[in-house]
Amino acid sequence: MNVPWLSVPGENPPDSAAGTLAVCFAPTGAHGSTFANWRGRLPEDTALALITPPGRGTRVDEEPVTDMTAYADAVAAEIRALRAGRRLVLIGVSLGALLAYETCCRLLDAGVPVARLCAVAGQCPGDFHGDGGDVTVEDARAFATGTGLTDPELLADPEFEEVLLPPVIADLQLAADYDGSRSPVPHVELRAVWATEDPHVPEVTVRRWIDWTRGECTLLSVEGGHYAHQENPAAVISACLDGLPGARPSRRSVLGAGATAVAGTVLGLAAVPDTTPRASAAAPTAVGGISFEGDPTDPVGLAVAMIRQNTSNPGDGAHTQPFAQMLQGIFRAAGVGTEIVPTPKEGNVHFFARVPGSGPARKKPLVLLGHSDVVPAIGDKWMTDPFAGDIKDGKLYGRGSLDMKGVNAAFVAALLRHVREGAAFDRDIVVWSDCDEEQGPYGVRWFLTEHPGKVEAGAVITEGGWVLNQRDGRTPMIASLTCNDKRSLLLRLETSSYATHTSKPFTGQAVIRLGEVLDQLGQWRAHIRPNALSRQYFAELAEATTDPSLADALREMLDARTEQQRDRAGEAVVRLSETPELHNAMLRTTLAFTSAQSGYYPSIVPGTATAEFRAAFLPGADDPGRIVAELRSLIGNRAALTVVGNPGESEQQALDRLRGYLAVPDSDYDTDVFRAWQTAVRRTHPGVRATACQFEAVTSAVPFREQKVPVYGMYPFTVNRDMLKRMHGTDEHIGVEALRQGTETVYQLLAGLRTEA
Repeated sequence: MNVPWLSVPGENPPDSAAGTLAVCFAPTGAHGSTFANWRGRLPEDTALALITPPGRGTRVDEEPVTDMTAYADAVAAEIRALRAGRRLVLIGVSLGALLAYETCCRLLDAGVPVARLCAVAGQCPGDFHGDGGDVTVEDARAFATGTGLTDPELLADPEFEEVLLPPVIADLQLAADYDGSRSPVPHVELRAVWATEDPHVPEVTVRRWIDWTRGECTLLSVEGGHYAHQENPAAVISACLDGLPGARPSRRSVLGAGATAVAGTVLGLAAVPDTTPRASAAAPTAVGGISFEGDPTDPVGLAVAMIRQNTSNPGDGAHTQPFAQMLQGIFRAAGVGTEIVPTPKEGNVHFFARVPGSGPARKKPLVLLGHSDVVPAIGDKWMTDPFAGDIKDGKLYGRGSLDMKGVNAAFVAALLRHVREGAAFDRDIVVWSDCDEEQGPYGVRWFLTEHPGKVEAGAVITEGGWVLNQRDGRTPMIASLTCNDKRSLLLRLETSSYATHTSKPFTGQAVIRLGEVLDQLGQWRAHIRPNALSRQYFAELAEATTDPSLADALREMLDARTEQQRDRAGEAVVRLSETPELHNAMLRTTLAFTSAQSGYYPSIVPGTATAEFRAAFLPGADDPGRIVAELRSLIGNRAALTVVGNPGESEQQALDRLRGYLAVPDSDYDTDVFRAWQTAVRRTHPGVRATACQFEAVTSAVPFREQKVPVYGMYPFTVNRDMLKRMHGTDEHIGVEALRQGTETVYQLLAGLRTEA
C-alpha cells in the first residue's frame, strides 16, 4: 500500500489554483501533528500541508527513512502532485529546516517555483559534514531530554520510550549522514528565524543561513524556545508568511504580532520596511519611495535620506537602484545630467552625475567617488534602528553614516551648492556612486574594464584620511588626505583531532586547540615599519600635537636607527595616541580575526575547527610571503595555515598578486587638487596641519592608481576614537555639526577649481 507522505487537512481535492500552500517540515522525532495549533491562524488564502514520513507518527511501524536524498525526493514529488498552481512556501523547524532546504533545491531543479523558504530554529547545511556515525538509543534519549522534546519522567516508562525514541533515532541518523557541502545554493527568498530563548540553536547559528541562498535573506526573531512553533505559533506564522506577494490579510490580527525583523538584515533585493518614526528637528527631509523632498545642499538631510535606503551588501553586491534613482531625482531637479549604469546583477547599478566644465583649457574630470553599498547591520543589538537615520545628542546614527554615506552627502551637498550659485569649473566634476565597494564582482575595477574611456578621470577623491582633535576632544589638530591604501590577505586556520561523543571529551579537542592558536596569534605583533607616507604624516603629527610626551615618542620613532628602538618608540606612540587602533594600523602589518566555526551537532565533539583572519600590509613595508612564513613558524604543527586566494589561484599566485598591488606607487600630491584641499582645510580649520597620509584600509582607488591617476582619500569631518571603533560596527555614527563643517571643506576645495563662466 502506497501511503502518501503529505496531507492537507480539510482539503480534498485542492479547490483553487490561487493562494498559498505552506508545506511544514517537523523537527527531530516529530511529524505533521506538531503544527496542529497552526490551523485557524493562517491567512485566508493559505492551506497547510503536513508531512508524515515512514517511521514517524501514524506510520511508526514502517521502516523509517534515514536518507536525506530519499526524504527530499519523495516530498518534492508529492508537492508537485499536490501544488495545483499555488504559491509554495516551505517551512522547516529545527531538523525540518534542512529537509525543507533540500526539498526546495529539488523543486527548483524541476522548474517548480518556490515563493519562500523558511528555516526556523535550524542549523544551516554548512554545519553538517556527513560523518556522524551510528546513532544509539542513548544518543536519542539524551537528545529528547536535552532539547525538551519530552519529560525525563516519561522516558522512564519503557512503553513510552519504545514509541518515542525510534523516530528520534531515525531523524538523528538522517542528520548524522547529511553532508551539506554537496548541496547547491538555490536562488530563493529565504527567511531565517531564531527564538530568543532557544539554548540549542542561538542567533549566531541561524545567521549562517545568509550564505545558503543567492536570493534575498531576511533574519527575524520570535519569542520562545526551541519549539517556538508550538509555544508561540502566531509569531512564527507571521515570520514565515507575512508579506507574500498577492496574499490576502490573515484571519487574526495577532498574526502580525510577535515577529521582529532584525534591523538591517534584509540582504539583497529589498529594503527594510520604513516603520520607525522619523520626527527630528535636525533632519526634516523625508524619503517617500525613491524621492527626496528636502534641501539638497543640506548634508544632514541628505545623509539621513541615504541611510534610510537600505543598501546592505551581503557579499555579492548590493541592491542600489532605489538609492541611485533618489540621487538621479536630486541632480535632475538641479539641472545636472545623470546616468544609471546597470551591472549583470539585477538592481545592482552605478550612478553618475556630471557637471560640465568650461573654459579653453579644460582639464580632465575630477571624480568624487563614493560607494552606495554598506556592510550589513547584523551584529550586536543597536540602540537605534540602523536604517532610520536617527539624530540623538548631536550625532547621526545609522549604517553607513561614517562609511560612507556621510561623505557622499558632503560631496553632493557641496557640489549642488556651487551649481545653485551658477558656478563654472575648469574641468568636469563627476559624482560616481559605486555599487560594490564593500564586496562583489561589479565594482570600480569591473566598470573600468567593461566601460573603458567612459570616465577619463584626471583625479579622484574618495574615502580615506581623517580629521583628528587634540587630547581635549574639541580642538582640531591634523587633517590628512590619503595617497595610498593598505592591502589585505585572507588566511585560514584549521585544527583537527577526532570526532567523538560528548560523553567522552579528551585533551586536544579541535576547538580548544583552535582557541589556543588564535590566542597566540592575537598576541603577535609585527615590527613597526612606517612607510614614506606614514613617516610624513607622523612628522606632521609631532608638530601638530600639544601633548609633549606624544611628540617626543613620535620624533624618537622617526629618528630610530635600530629596529628595537623603533619598535619601542612606536609602541609608545600607539599607547599615547587618542586613536591607538588607527595609528597602530598606519605603522605595521596587522591581523584582524573575522570568523570561527566548528561543530555541527550538540552531542558530537567536532573533529575540526576553522577560523579566518586578514593580514593587512603597508606598501613598502613587510613582504606578505615572509609574514605568512613567520606565522606558520609561530604556530608550528598545531594548526594548518592556508592562504585564501581567488578561485583557482595557488598560494604563490595570490601572494604575487598582492605584491603587485603593494607596488602601485603613491598618488602624487604635487597637484592642483591636493593644493586646493590644503587651502580648503586652512579656511575651515584655521591652524590645523594638512598632510598627505597612508590610509589604514582598502578602497576602490587601486584600479585608478594602476593607471597613474592620482586618488586622494578623505573623511572631511572630525572623528574620535569611539566613531572610528564603530565603523562597520554597532551604533555607527558621525557628528551632525562635524558633517556640516566637513561639507564646507569640500565646498571650499571645489571653490579652488572654479573659473569664470
